[in-house]
Amino acid sequence: MARRFAEILVPMVTAARVRGTRPRVVDMGCGLGFIVRSLAASGVLGAHVELVGVDFNRALVAEATRLAEQERLPCSFLCADAFALAEPATVYLSNGVLHHFPADRLAEFFRAQDRPGTQAFLHYDIAATRLAPFGAWVFHRARMREPLGRHDGVMSARRAHSDQVLLSAAAHAAGMDTFLFEPPRHTNPFCAAMRPVLGVRPAVTGEFRRVLGRRARGLVRAS
Repeated sequence: MARRFAEILVPMVTAARVRGTRPRVVDMGCGLGFIVRSLAASGVLGAHVELVGVDFNRALVAEATRLAEQERLPCSFLCADAFALAEPATVYLSNGVLHHFPADRLAEFFRAQDRPGTQAFLHYDIAATRLAPFGAWVFHRARMREPLGRHDGVMSARRAHSDQVLLSAAAHAAGMDTFLFEPPRHTNPFCAAMRPVLGVRPAVTGEFRRVLGRRARGLVRAS
């Protein structure tokens, strides 16, 4: 997942830099901070990018902080509301968070990211396909020891929002161009279990598409 985030984040951060912005990437609901720590460890976003993980769970934030310090990584973690930080995000991101929101609350979630200083958002979540519940069952049977964990994985797949619901909700970030992204190389549905919805300021959309290159063919525009 860190590589998939980087595939889109690198063009986003590059486009933000063109406007003279020092990028601040904030992971919402970061948990143990795997995505933030992976991006920090790889250095794929380049120098002078601030990486911040935010979660309401103090135990997870404390452990993410401990791991980052142990790994000597240039990132930080906060127990806070990502929309109430003293310094807003240039780019908001999340991984496996959207399906926890009821459909009628998604518009509010995306609208909150249309704020001064924010150039883009990127949210990966479970693709609502017919294979999703079965794929979740296989994955969680292999990875989870506790029955509750196995059950929750399948229920998460069943709660996944359709493409139409996500695009409609994302469009409430009215100051952003919003898209779904389906990499052209992922023809096998098992390789596209997670799908991102993203938004980019119109002023940087052209540069974002340019840096994304041929992969921009995978962008599906909200109508």
